[in-house]
Order: sequence, then structure tokens, then C-alpha cells
Amino acid sequence: MARVLCVDDEPEMLDTTRRIVARDGHEVVACRSGGEALAELEGEPFDLVLTDLMMPTIDGMAVLATALEKSPGVPVVLMTAYATIETAVTAMRAGAWDYVTKPFSMQELRVVVDRALEHGRLARENRRLRAELEARGAAPAFVGRSAPMRAIDDLVGRVAPTDLTVMLTGESGTGKEVVARAIHARSKRAEAPFVPVDCAAIPANLMESELFGHERGAFTGATTVRRGLVEEANGGTFFLDEIAEMEPAVQTKLLRLLQEHEFRRVGGNKLLRADFRVVAATNRDLEAEVAAGRFREDLFHRLNVVRVRLPPLRERAEDVGALLDHFVDRFRQESGRAALRLTPEVRAHLGAYAWPGNVRELVNCARYLAGLARGPEADLADLPPGLRAPFPTAPAASPPPSDDAPPVDAIRPEVPYKTAKRVWSDWFDELYMQRLLDAHGGNVSAAARAAGIDRKSIQRMMKRQGGAGGLDVGDDSDDDEPDAEGTVR
Repeated sequence: MARVLCVDDEPEMLDTTRRIVARDGHEVVACRSGGEALAELEGEPFDLVLTDLMMPTIDGMAVLATALEKSPGVPVVLMTAYATIETAVTAMRAGAWDYVTKPFSMQELRVVVDRALEHGRLARENRRLRAELEARGAAPAFVGRSAPMRAIDDLVGRVAPTDLTVMLTGESGTGKEVVARAIHARSKRAEAPFVPVDCAAIPANLMESELFGHERGAFTGATTVRRGLVEEANGGTFFLDEIAEMEPAVQTKLLRLLQEHEFRRVGGNKLLRADFRVVAATNRDLEAEVAAGRFREDLFHRLNVVRVRLPPLRERAEDVGALLDHFVDRFRQESGRAALRLTPEVRAHLGAYAWPGNVRELVNCARYLAGLARGPEADLADLPPGLRAPFPTAPAASPPPSDDAPPVDAIRPEVPYKTAKRVWSDWFDELYMQRLLDAHGGNVSAAARAAGIDRKSIQRMMKRQGGAGGLDVGDDSDDDEPDAEGTVR
């Protein structure tokens, strides 16, 4: 069903046009003057404008100009009893998609309307596809065949055809949006929009309007109705990146949206619906954010249905060579450069690097080599300046000790900051949890009350410390509201 604006100053012709268009199930807004039409164009967007050309005061050419200004790309069809070559040329040059001459048959009008709506749909689809291609950046998702990436590939292949909500976790630069796009591309919603939202980049005072849209006059500067990102994602996938950065007030409204798939634009009373699949991502520990009161626990459970942890590049060092080859070759081709190989010395050197910026840092390195390497082989002198000097291999994070001794061996300058911090954090969690449970005889509920945290948070920490690897589906059986959690660790 499309939303069509019909404009004609002759009541009988307007009623006939309205009935013909509405007969095919479209929503029709009928206006008896150009002035009424301009007022309607200030409101919710239309998929097609069908307007008489010759009208008193404000004619069809004025309606055409306003429609194209308010909704660039909307098809506008002019109706006229004064069809001449000059009229048609003027209208088409001004941006009209087509015109029909009065009197016209019902079939003639239906054909023009169908063609115009199809044209508009294809134009929107082309814009969406171009935007997705521009945003893909570092795809494809699964370069490399390490065990962690094979496990993620398998899980994505199983979860993508469903409508289950997916939570992607991992350090910055590990490729969470790339995996989100892979889930969308393998889903039944692949032909519909993929709409990413960077929750960290949108100011808190604008987030609600960006998500839900706004009505005209909702606030200073809201001169027209604006669809929000939720409406843009209708039928497709809604990707909430850096979800932990969302303000609590917006979290509350997002929770209702996820529960009911209903929302209101800012300043509006009309309840709207949207059908979408949600994929969220964060580089934070959401359980810790919940325990600290910065993230709603009920929203966490709503999002945390299937969890996929993307490992940092240092945990899948065997993929570094394949990733370098892929991106160097890609950027070389884009720049029109001849073949470029990496010497064994460069491969060994970069293979020993910890890549604290993960795949994003590796992509930048590949782009540098493809653009600035001086010959057909890239040697150590061709690397970015920060990667030329020798550096020690960063040790893998060792398991936290079981006694009271802190892991001081992790505090060394050659150990990446995040690795050292994680070792200390894991050690603290294990020691604190052990003493907390011992003090309460293993009673999780009593321990949770004493610690001032949720019982489920304790159960999750116990599960992590239990060392269960692989795919873990389901929560502890004594949870009040168990959720299906698939975790690749």
C-alpha cells in the first residue's frame, strides 16, 4: 500500500481520481486546491503525488516544486486537459515523472500510477543498496579459518534465518558491524533495509528524535514531519551499535519498542508500528553496566537472546596472514596498482604483533602498504612508521590465579593495556566471588543481597569462571526469567 496525494480543483474529477487510486488499496489524501496540497506536503511524506496542472492561485507546477523540495525523488504525475508539447517539456524539465491528459480512462490512470510507484520503489532500493555498499568497508565478514571464526560462521549461519535478537560483543575494531551485516545478508530480510545506529555518536538530546522521528512543531526547528530510523528499518534489520552508550531515558523507550514494536514520533499522539529484527553490539561488559545501574536489566535480557563474542585479533593470530593478503589485494586493485607481495620478513614481523586496534588497525596497515610500498614486494621499510621497529610478542592472557596473589606479571609495557586490565579484572571477579559465596554458604540469593547486585549477575560470573567453552545455550535453571543465550567464547 502506498500513500498518494491527489490534487484537483474540480470536485467530480478529484472524487473519480481518488476512487480509482484507492481501489488498488492505496491510502489517498485528496485536496481541492494547491494551497491544501502544500499544507499536506508539510506533513508525513507521500509515495506519489498526482496533481492537476491548471488550478487557480497555486497551480500544479507549484505543487510539483514543493513536493520535490520536501521529498526529493518522489514521483509526481501531472494531469492536464491542456496537453501540448510545451506543457509536457516544461513539466518534465521541472522534475515531473510523467503526465496524463484529461479525459483519461480508469485503466490509463492505474497503469501510470503503478509505473510511478514502481519507479519510486526502485529508486529507494537503489539508494539503499548504494548506501550499504559504501558502508560495508571491511567486509567480507569471515576472512580466515581459525577455530573461533569457524565457530562464529557456524552460529551466524544458524541464527541468521531466524528473527532472534543477537548481541555482538568484543573489543573495538573486531568487526561487529561486519558480522551484523552478514547476519542481515543471510536472513529472510536481506532485501529490506539494514539500518545502523551509532548510539555513541548521536547526542543524548537528539537520540529520541533520531530513533522515532518527530512531528512538525515538536520542537524548535522541526518544520516538517520526519521519519525516524525505526521507520527506515521497517521490514529489515535494526543495528544498535555501542548500545551501552544509550542514555537511561531512551533505554526505557527502546525497551517498549522491542516489546511491542510500537512507538510514537516525538510530539505525536498516533501509535505507529514497525516490523524489524534487532542486532545490538557493544565493546563493554554489559553485565557490569547492569550491576552498576547504568544499563537497564530488563533491556539487557531483551537484547541478550543470542550472544556472539568476536575475539580480538591476538586470539586468532593464524588469521593475520589471510587478512593482510585479502585487504592488500583489495586496496591494490582499487588504486590500479600491479601485484604486490609481502616478504616473509614482513609476514613474520606482523604475525608477532598484538594488533591492539584489531582488524581495523590491520585494514589501515594494508591500505598504507597498497598505496606506498615502493616495489612489487613490500619489505619492513615499507611498513607504517609505528610498525617498523621490533616489538616483543604479546603473551596471551594467563588464567587468573586461584590464590590471593594479584597477577602482577601482567603489568609489563609489552602487554597491551586491555589484556593486562582483563587479567586483573578476571582475578578480582574470581577472588571476590569465591569469598562472597564462601561467606554465605554458597547461597546465591543471600550473596547477591549482601553484594548489592542481581542474582543473575552472580550466576553469569560463576558460569564464566567455570571455564565452559564452545556454544552455551540457555541460562541457569533457577533464573526467574530464563533467556536463550548462545555464546561463542
